[in-house]
Amino acid sequence: HMSAGVELFTSASSLLRKIEEDQSSSGKTYDIIFADIKQPEMDGITFGKRLYLMHVDAALVLVTAFPEYAIEGYSTHAFQFLAKPVTPEAAKDVISAIYRDKENSMSISVRSSGRHEIIPVKDIDLIVSEDKYSRIYVGNKSFLDTSTLDYFEINLMRFGFVRVHRSTLVNIRYYRSLEGNTIYLSSGRQATVSRRRIPEIRSYI
Repeated sequence: HMSAGVELFTSASSLLRKIEEDQSSSGKTYDIIFADIKQPEMDGITFGKRLYLMHVDAALVLVTAFPEYAIEGYSTHAFQFLAKPVTPEAAKDVISAIYRDKENSMSISVRSSGRHEIIPVKDIDLIVSEDKYSRIYVGNKSFLDTSTLDYFEINLMRFGFVRVHRSTLVNIRYYRSLEGNTIYLSSGRQATVSRRRIPEIRSYI
């Protein structure tokens, strides 16, 4: 991903050429692409269809002065449309929404029984330490991973995972109730909360 932030291209075809070069060499990708629907050489709709066929994993935002284009735009798998004139607030809102969407689709790779399992972060409700390993609970299954609970706490904190006990991480999205020092989850599981962490848990709910 680019650390500099923003690159500008004068046409859709020049960006497609750059993406083709990157795919065959550096593997650099873009998070978000803003494109005007009306432009010379190739319009935004055609551009979006080309991006999709190239398996480009960037969110596409189509900018248009003509809202009637929006229906056709959905065939390009555009994330969103921005009506002209584009205000800084509207651009900021769409960028925030895209990053929220990316977070919701985040997955982790778990090494379990000698093979890798890809698990969406939002499906994990509880992670419990077992010796030097961690047991990850997902729906009616569980996976034993070789990473420590500290590792998961650091990496999953931004997705709403909270340390409720030295041996337990809970996805706060699954919170149902807190009774005494027991937290009940909507998944049907429950976990013990250490007394000193009870005020912190209450602050999340």
